[in-house]
Amino acid sequence: MLSKEFKDIKSAIEASPLEDGMTISFHHHLRNGDYVLNRVMSAISDLGHRDLTVNASALFPCHKPLLDHVAQGVVSGLECNYMDRALGEKFSRGLLEKPIIFRSHGGRPADLQRGESKIDIAFIAASAADAAGNCNGFTGKSAFGSIGYAMADAAFADYVIIISDQKSTYPLEHSSIDESLVDAVVFVDSIGNPEKIVSGTTRVTRDPIGLLMADFAVDAIDASGLLQNGFSFQTGAGGASLAVAQGLNQRMLSQEIQGSFASGGITGMLVDMLNTGMFQKLLDVQCFDRAAVKSIAENKRH
Repeated sequence: MLSKEFKDIKSAIEASPLEDGMTISFHHHLRNGDYVLNRVMSAISDLGHRDLTVNASALFPCHKPLLDHVAQGVVSGLECNYMDRALGEKFSRGLLEKPIIFRSHGGRPADLQRGESKIDIAFIAASAADAAGNCNGFTGKSAFGSIGYAMADAAFADYVIIISDQKSTYPLEHSSIDESLVDAVVFVDSIGNPEKIVSGTTRVTRDPIGLLMADFAVDAIDASGLLQNGFSFQTGAGGASLAVAQGLNQRMLSQEIQGSFASGGITGMLVDMLNTGMFQKLLDVQCFDRAAVKSIAENKRH
């Protein structure tokens, strides 16, 4: 086993090919509980790098220190799929000279695969890893579940650094990202707070208009003729989308229908539908609550 372990983030960056003007990437599976982006950017700033582009699958209020790195010239470009208003309001007023590039969650890996987007160095938070770089997101003290968004970064980045707070013996059992894709590994005290994965956007809406939209959506699914045994279902984790899943569950129960699989951002609601037999399997790119994190770690059908 070839150890790729470095003593800290700064030494891993110093050994990497990072140069001014490059693009670095981060995933957002820890959502507003992420510590890794800020720690990496602080180390990069201390090392004197400038004019970097940050490609993050999403940015949350916890990432507000990024604003200072932009103001200081460490970061000159941003690419992301989602940005919270805590950062968005500042950038909307012209903090960056370059336009921010937004992509959908599916468009980001597609552009990486096509070569239309390039990552020089990927910094990947993992809840468990071994010294060779095998890692996952569903075991360890900071487990966040699926590590789906980072899998594209690991596959297409020129250089990959894994950052974890759980060192496992080699080889790591149940690896999501293989050591063959990894160049360096760093173990830190904490990668983040998984309790902050859940946010107000990942709860069933109480808004009357949102609930009405959900009712119409369930009616449309039923009227399509596709709601039958073996159908598959994909949803996001927004409040209205969760209300659709809730309504669909009731419709499936009343019509005694079992689906084949549900996919998307997985919540406790879809986990319950799996456990009660509404679906046979869950395909998961991101876990949105602790119930989903627990399920992907324990259930072979998830």
